[in-house]
Amino acid sequence: MSMNRITRSAKALLITSAALAVGAPSIALAQSAAPSGGVEIGEIVVTARKRAEDVQTVPISISALSAKDLEARNISNMADLSNSTPGVAITSITGGTTLLIYLRGLAPANTANDLNVDGNVGVFIDGIYQTSRNTLDVISVLDPGQIEIAKGPQSALYGRSTFAGAMGITTKGPSHDLSGGFSATAGVDKDFRVKGTVSGPVAENLYGRLSAGYVTYDGYGKNAATSDKLGGFEKKAVAGSLEWAPTDTFTAKLSGFFTKSAVEATPSTLLPLSKFNCGTTNAATGLPTLYCGDATTPKTSDMSPDIPDTRSKNAQVALDMKWDLGWASFVSVSGVTASQNKAYSDYDLTSGGVQFGVCNLGAGCVANGAYTRLAKANLYVTSREKVRTVSQEFRLQSPDSSKLKWMLGGYYFNSMIPLSGSGLGVDSTGLAANERYVTVSQITTPTATGVGAYDFTANLFLSGDGSDHQVSGSYTKSATRTKSLFGSVGYELGKLRVNAEARYNIDQKRAQTFSITNLTSQPYLYPTIDGVHVPAAGVFPVASAPYRKTYKNVTPRFSVDYQFTPTIFAFATAAKGIRSGGFNTANAVSATGILASEVSYDEEENWTYEAGFKSRLLDRRLLLNASVFHTDWSNAQVSSYTDNPTAVNPVRIVRNAGDIKVDGFELQTDFQATDAIQIGGSLTYSDPKFQDGAYDASSITQCVTSAGAAATGCKVTTIKLANGATRVVPSIAGYRPQRAVKTQWNLHATGRYDVFDGWTAEGRVDVNYTGSMYNNLLNTVKIGSRTLTNVRLSLAKDNYNVSLWANNLFDKTYVANSINQPRSGFPSVYSIPEIYLGEGRRVGVTVSATY
Repeated sequence: MSMNRITRSAKALLITSAALAVGAPSIALAQSAAPSGGVEIGEIVVTARKRAEDVQTVPISISALSAKDLEARNISNMADLSNSTPGVAITSITGGTTLLIYLRGLAPANTANDLNVDGNVGVFIDGIYQTSRNTLDVISVLDPGQIEIAKGPQSALYGRSTFAGAMGITTKGPSHDLSGGFSATAGVDKDFRVKGTVSGPVAENLYGRLSAGYVTYDGYGKNAATSDKLGGFEKKAVAGSLEWAPTDTFTAKLSGFFTKSAVEATPSTLLPLSKFNCGTTNAATGLPTLYCGDATTPKTSDMSPDIPDTRSKNAQVALDMKWDLGWASFVSVSGVTASQNKAYSDYDLTSGGVQFGVCNLGAGCVANGAYTRLAKANLYVTSREKVRTVSQEFRLQSPDSSKLKWMLGGYYFNSMIPLSGSGLGVDSTGLAANERYVTVSQITTPTATGVGAYDFTANLFLSGDGSDHQVSGSYTKSATRTKSLFGSVGYELGKLRVNAEARYNIDQKRAQTFSITNLTSQPYLYPTIDGVHVPAAGVFPVASAPYRKTYKNVTPRFSVDYQFTPTIFAFATAAKGIRSGGFNTANAVSATGILASEVSYDEEENWTYEAGFKSRLLDRRLLLNASVFHTDWSNAQVSSYTDNPTAVNPVRIVRNAGDIKVDGFELQTDFQATDAIQIGGSLTYSDPKFQDGAYDASSITQCVTSAGAAATGCKVTTIKLANGATRVVPSIAGYRPQRAVKTQWNLHATGRYDVFDGWTAEGRVDVNYTGSMYNNLLNTVKIGSRTLTNVRLSLAKDNYNVSLWANNLFDKTYVANSINQPRSGFPSVYSIPEIYLGEGRRVGVTVSATY
């Protein structure tokens, strides 16, 4: 995806160049003069349908941001993108990694960290699908050429996890003339960024580009336990590309990047159990089992001071080639990616640590659990991942100028995940060789000596040799092999166009779990997984049966559009989106693991119907777009817990919960009021709701009383089981999926003024609103709305620019995300909210120069 500002006289050249683009949706932007001599809103050429088209004549809702747009809006990371783009919500956990993207409120109710679980929104970098959810930080350390977000199912042409839409990130390509650039940023909290690039001809018909970036940030969250802030990071990246055009009919582009990052823990707090106020009452504690209310967070956390940084490495190489055959074009897109990640988070969310008993019987502690003294220690959660992918796409397609447009393509993708592991550990360096930690209750004051409580942490699992060496109960190796055939055909009948697209997709999924937690209800000590090395055979003695399943589906999209006038365009579409099913691989089937019926879950699908118009009015000074959409979402996958009553761990699984319907609309406008003033805004409203029959089986203990009635804050329904019996379960009909934002809007204004001697001052203000959402299926824990204001003032002349900017100008305190987890020492019936603080005010100065 390439983006360049050009003059109207070069528009034909732009469209020709955009036609060479391949892979994920791409855009190019043209700023041109209006006939009256004024300034009009720029024209954008996209290839969202793998063809060069003006975005205002494409029957898809698209949010496109050029490098200049990203700079003007102060978007330097994915959190900024989420806060600034209506209809887009991005959340993260474990030190800012494991990014999840939601469009139009179609938040996946399944938020498992298993990388073999497809996301709702596919992310492509330079046209290559990203399996790892930790590669997206490329936008924070390199200068992306653009970001494009195509909303609604894109499965027909893009497949791979584009159930609700697709996001394309493009690194900049080579220039044909020698050019370069440099920028440096200094901001509060030791926010330093340096980026540089050089581009131009390398040899005859060969052009190259090399860029690098370095970013460091001390963080934004105070920690009561230390003077070091939370949420900081250090990131490095290098990217390069070569473009070869030996003839007028052949082009090839080789591109690649490498990123390396170290990210601190996100400032977080734990909701006190004393605030739980609804649900059933737990007999052991006498306290309610649910919280009903708003999630709030202080600006100061109290977290373990020595949590290791989350460390990630990501690399990619892509090769795009196109042959113009005259009657058609042949396109090849090849890609290889490699990612690895070591993530850490604070499990107990206290600086003082969790109270434990200390047993001095060595291996005998496993069967005994008796302790002779008390001690405190901090718990950490870790995850490990290693990902390797290869992909290949071929396309044969008619010229863009043809009235009859057709395309035929094939796609192969192989995602290999030799390691996806997680664990819970504690620093046991203060223990003698014969001592083990034993879990004691966190609800009451434990006695000085006694026998430890047995809960999901299973007493003696808690043993490690330092905070950077975490114990692991299981790990999974998995793979997905995808084969697809896709195509499209369309015809122009004057101002009327009709188009049909379809994809036949085969996903072959494989997985196997290796575990130590299911050997017996009281296993021996967990082993560690060093770095991201796959453990040796036998270290994890329990191996599940190899899981294998093939998913086949057809995903069509139909569109009809009409060009009423040169500047008014209307469209209607119907599209099907598919998200593959998969396996629950966090724990093997056993008396202490998951049930056999929970191993696999089915694919989910949606049909989205949309109608809208796109227009440029008032001598093309006013851009006004609007659309309405309806989605029928069936067999929704949700994140839940095993129903096995004897499970040692309340293992998180994915299950199919029911159907969802979504109604919504979008508005977008930009108005060039004068040559110097531009105002605009956008609004997305989306209201997804579970339908009758949808239920959350994992919350029965919290929501259903012993008499079969609904507890406070819950609804119940009765379902019929496979054996003919009935069961009362919590109903989620009428509720929104987790993290589904109903309303988002943005208002922005830009002013320019020529100050002196060729220098131009420009100011921009953005006001961004993100509505509330819920962190659980029961919709009891609410994450409140937020309104954030960003400003930027720049002074530019020729190739030089200096900017003063501020994000979250008024230092709004808000909750960025929240997840629920069982906690050590608490009965497993409690899933306690972990609440993440959003980034506060960030102010800085950026100086840049180009040549």
